[in-house]
Amino acid sequence: TEITADKLTDGRIGILNLMVACGLAPSNKQARQLVEQGGVLVNDEKVPSAQFSVTEEMLKEGVKIRKGKKVFHKAVLA
Repeated sequence: TEITADKLTDGRIGILNLMVACGLAPSNKQARQLVEQGGVLVNDEKVPSAQFSVTEEMLKEGVKIRKGKKVFHKAVLA
């Protein structure tokens, strides 16, 4: 999924908003539940909290998001 610069706030996007933008969760509420249950990994590292944000530099390189065991997604800055 290509993320446009207008979705970033101060060069960052929250993990919940990123998951909704990529279609990994239908709402922020469900995205928050997945993060709190420990089912979300960014670049193979567990997301510590729902306040986690992905930086513009990370998006330029491409961010691998994993939901559960089998759903993988890559987000890049457009």
